Amino acid sequence: MTAARLVCLGLALVMAVGCGVRKAYRIGQIAERQDDFDQAIVAYTQALAASPNDREIALALQRARLRASEVHHTRGRRLAGAGSYEEALVELQLALELNPANGDAERGVRETRTQLRTKMAVRRDGITQLESLISRTRGLPPEGHDLPDVTLPDSVVFREAGSRDVLTSIARFGGISIVFDPTFRSAPLSIDLRGATLFNALDAVGRSTTTFYRVTAPRTVTIIPDTPAKRREYEEEVIRTFYLSNADLKETLDLLRIVVDARRLSPITATNAISIKDTPERMDAAARLIAAIDKARGEVVIDVELLEVDRTQFKQYGLQILSPGNDTGIAGQADVNQSGGLTLRDLRSLGQGDIFFTNLPGLYYRLLKQDSNTRTLANPQLRTSDGLAAQAKFGEEVPVPQVTFAPIAAGGVNQQPITSYTYRNVGVNIDITPRTHHNDDVSLAVKIEVSSLAGTGFSGLPTFGTRSITTTIRLRDGETNLLAGLIRDNERTILRGVPGLSDIPILGRLFASNERETQETDIVLMLTPRIIRVLDLDEEDLRPFLAGRSGGATGNMMDLPSAQPVLPRQVPPPNQEVDQPPATFPQLPSIPEQRTVPQPRTLPPPPSPPPPA
Repeated sequence: MTAARLVCLGLALVMAVGCGVRKAYRIGQIAERQDDFDQAIVAYTQALAASPNDREIALALQRARLRASEVHHTRGRRLAGAGSYEEALVELQLALELNPANGDAERGVRETRTQLRTKMAVRRDGITQLESLISRTRGLPPEGHDLPDVTLPDSVVFREAGSRDVLTSIARFGGISIVFDPTFRSAPLSIDLRGATLFNALDAVGRSTTTFYRVTAPRTVTIIPDTPAKRREYEEEVIRTFYLSNADLKETLDLLRIVVDARRLSPITATNAISIKDTPERMDAAARLIAAIDKARGEVVIDVELLEVDRTQFKQYGLQILSPGNDTGIAGQADVNQSGGLTLRDLRSLGQGDIFFTNLPGLYYRLLKQDSNTRTLANPQLRTSDGLAAQAKFGEEVPVPQVTFAPIAAGGVNQQPITSYTYRNVGVNIDITPRTHHNDDVSLAVKIEVSSLAGTGFSGLPTFGTRSITTTIRLRDGETNLLAGLIRDNERTILRGVPGLSDIPILGRLFASNERETQETDIVLMLTPRIIRVLDLDEEDLRPFLAGRSGGATGNMMDLPSAQPVLPRQVPPPNQEVDQPPATFPQLPSIPEQRTVPQPRTLPPPPSPPPPA
């Protein structure tokens, strides 16, 4: 009794396990049909754990793992293209774990990790260490020739003071020494310098008095009259190297030559840098221009969905006449040449039994219909920078022979043919050049070419059929555009039959061979641009700056006119009390100018005329 119970219990367990395996297997099949491959893997794994020797379940699990790896790889690639590197790395790692032989997933993991490290190297304000170093050193003068970063107090106002006194006071507030050129001449000046920096104050006084300054020693400034001779005498040159990260080297050289009038500059292609030797003014202008144009280009990911549908219909019906050598059908031959030969007298006595029919043309009736459909689908993602072309080619390469003639010997006639081969792409070729706009629009310069091998021409050379579209479209970020209408229809009809008999209406087609072939080709292209990076501009890039007559920069336009208006040589009207400086500004003693005034000379009286004799 106990043994029977154990047998029954074992059978029940086996049946329960078998039912559980079948149930898990069915769940996996349902999930796989719904493209939920992750759930299918879970169900197949449970079924295989319960039945390890079931080959059908093992194959289903392997198939689900491969399909799931493809899905995760596609999802990770799209996330990486959108800049979500953390989520993309998780998807790509799952794809690699599900299918360790997936080389694309392994390569994607490496590239995504590199991009993620690059993203982590960027500081919170979006500037890398190299960009921060370039920004800090952009406006630095040569060592020992910088001015103190001093702001004048709000009480510095001069009314009809000598320019020498004004410059001396500015130097005292800035903690620098000031030297005047021997040809410097003081002039009356009224100017408001409240809250101005030392650089802006010296520049404003120089503009008002037609002078300029040079830092000739550490914390020492020389004031010089602004004349061409003095400019040449005090002209200094500095050398600086600019390292470009994004701008084109040749375009930057042309810009500096035209806009800044830089003459002595040299490119360094190995490090993508430019070395310049020029005046400090031109150097400052060059630094500002390079900082404004050396920006990373915008980047666009373009989702391309290509659908090509080919349909061929072939119909053939009617009587077919066999060619010689084909034994199908009625065969016979009229042979009157017997072994002994015939004479004209024998021909008169020929009867029906003396004629044999062999190798007569065979006849058969043919009914044939063929209908074939071909569908080609491609869904690539093209990532490219703003203004750079991206290409996608689907098809094959066909060799095309080219014959040239060369002389057999040097100096001879070109009479020896030389055949070379070039390969032409046959299929679908797509060229896309994006251009991003500041309102999140994307302009796409699209060129689509659909070519096919049309046949052979003279001497067996291939001939090609080509359909192409060249257009420019403007789309919003994420907007999809549909390009269709590249349809090609080829229809061919062949009629073979006995002359006269095949021309009878309706009945003639029944006693003739009819062939009709129709080929239809349609191509549908969908384009969806997605902006993943835009041109990074800040306020400093859009802010204009003044340039001197020689092409040098003299500061921002907003530094002087609006904040501290310069009032050159404003003379108060007569009988008007001149405002004294505020009490917070110590009144400086006036320095009398040493002027030599010529004294009038007293001429001696003319001699008296002599008395008359």
